Order: sequence, then structure tokens, then C-alpha cells
Amino acid sequence: MNIVINKDLQELTKTFKTNSKFNVRSLESHEISNKSIKDADAVFLRSTTKINEELLDNTNVKFVASLTSGEDHINQDYFENSNIYLSTGKGGNALAVIEYLLSVLSVLIIGNKIEPFETRIGIIGYGNIGKRFKNILDEINFPNYIYDPYFPDVSSSLEKVLSSGVISLNCSYSKTGKFPSHNLLDINFLNEMKDEQFLINSSRGEVLSDEYYLSKKSDNFIFDVWPNEPNLNLTKFKKPFIATPHIAGKTISAENKFNEKALSEFNDFFDENIEAIEPKKLIDFTIDNSIEEEMEVFGIPPSIFLKIYDVKRDDLAFKSFFETKENPKDFQKLRTSLKRLGLNNHKIVSDLGTAAKSKLELFGFRL
Repeated sequence: MNIVINKDLQELTKTFKTNSKFNVRSLESHEISNKSIKDADAVFLRSTTKINEELLDNTNVKFVASLTSGEDHINQDYFENSNIYLSTGKGGNALAVIEYLLSVLSVLIIGNKIEPFETRIGIIGYGNIGKRFKNILDEINFPNYIYDPYFPDVSSSLEKVLSSGVISLNCSYSKTGKFPSHNLLDINFLNEMKDEQFLINSSRGEVLSDEYYLSKKSDNFIFDVWPNEPNLNLTKFKKPFIATPHIAGKTISAENKFNEKALSEFNDFFDENIEAIEPKKLIDFTIDNSIEEEMEVFGIPPSIFLKIYDVKRDDLAFKSFFETKENPKDFQKLRTSLKRLGLNNHKIVSDLGTAAKSKLELFGFRL
């Protein structure tokens, strides 16, 4: 069986190469084309590849796996009228993005940018990430509002959400449909933003209009996603308060979930029995009772979050991209190099009370 795998999916490539019945080719994103996958039976791809008629027509491909949570690079209509099986990783990196947001909140709290229990947080998008983020904010008594027109029962008005001290974009990306999110926030809201407001975008770059990336209000922005990835030229953009190269959802745990789901559906489709070979990494993480006091003061334990994952480290690693025009391949290489362990790779060792343990488990830790 012929299989093509995006070169970034290294663990998946190792898994298939352990079995001699598979002829595996590992290709860079820019090498994946209709011609290069012509004889493949199955392909395993990332969001950097447009999955559509142009890629798949007149090929031997029977199974396509997209190992990423977003689906805007996929032509869903094409698959409705084809015999090709489509596997996606939707929701597989939700916990990783939550960890990113908790690290961001920790930076803002420690830097006296926001007030625990007082600063209102607005969430745009009530999918896997938005729901989990709201659950955490409710548990730690942070005021918050949701905007999602697809969930009117829980949704406040967009205006109310946009008046929040912190606004987190966690919506899916679409140009069509009843409520398209393309350029959802445009120059009008940009002009109305107050100096004390912060905008976090970990969804898709195009949810914001281009003016945001050029704005003098860059100190208000925390951007993990960018327009026209990976073919972006950041030299014309203003450096925001925090800038990261689309790594919010990039943890080892998230990638394992993507791999396991894709392999499970591959096995069902082809009647195979392939298992992932990557080891499960679990680290004992010892903490003392001072964490309980920290959570009483801040709602969350910033010291733990920033010790395990400090988003400012990735911000520093990304800094050079704002100084020179980089090759798109370098952007992808940096993304791969910044893959991290997740909170659920850490097992809490402590004698904390039940309430504190319950919160740590909600954040994503193992107990």
C-alpha cells in the first residue's frame, strides 16, 4: 500500500515505516501535489495543504486524513460527492489551546495588565475550546461572556463581548454560511478599542481584517495566528504584545490525539491493525500547599503554568521573524521546533485539598 505523509508528521511516518507492507513517502508541504500523490492509497496531511478537487482528482487516493483541528483548508462539498474517506482532527487540540490561554492569562495577571475576578473576559466561539475555557472561567469566578450566533441560548450580544477587558477569539473560520467569520472584527472595532483592552487570536488570522496586523495598538494584541500562513511576510506588521507562530495547539499530547484518531479510522477503513509507537510521556510534578493560596489570590496558579509553559519564551523565539523576510519553510520549521509537553503530561504530586485538586484537574493536569 502506498502512503504519503506530510514531513511534519514524524511520529506517524515512524509508525508506518515499522511495517514493510507500506511504501511510505514523507513530503514537505510544498511538495504535496496531485502529481506527487497520484499513486497513493492514503495521504496524511496538515492544514498547509489545500484538500480539494485539484489535489485529489484522478488519483488513486481512497483515504485522506487531515491532522489538524481547523477545516477551512478542506473542500467539504467535494467529499460529499466522492468515494474518498475523510478523517479530520477537529477538537483534538482543544486542551493545548486552553493551556496557551492560561499561560497568556498568567502573563497578564503577573504583569498587572488585568485584575483577577474583576476583568471581564469575552469569548467569541462556543466550540470545543470556547466551552472548556468558559467552564474554567466560571469555576475560578472570572466574569465572562460568550458570543456565538450558533448557540443563541448561551450567547450575549457581540457588542457586550467586545466591551470586555480581554477578548479571546476561539471561533472556526469560514467565508460562507449563515454566520461567516472572515474579517469578523474589522477597522470599526479596531478604532473603538480602549487602551486597557487585550485581544487574543488563537483561531485563524483572517478572522481579523488586515488593519490589526498593521495597527499602532499592537501592545493590545496577542496573536498566535496570521493571515496567509505560511506564506507570510511579517516585516510590514507591527510586533504585538505577544506573537507566536501558530503553536497554541501544538503539544505532544495534541499530536498524539491526532495520530491516534487518524490511525483508528485508517484501520477501520482498510481493515488494518496499526498502532502508534510514540511513548506516553508522564512527568511527576511536585507542588506544595502555597499553590492553594496562589489560587485564592489569582484564581489560577500562574507560577505553575509559567514554569511548565511560558508563552513569552515562544514570543522571544518568534521575534526574528519581525526583523527579516523569512522563507515560509522556516516558519514551519520553527513551529515544529516549539512543540511542547502539555499539562496532561504532568502528574501532580501533592497533599492539596479536594477543591484545589479539582481545579488543577479542570485545568488539564493528571492527579
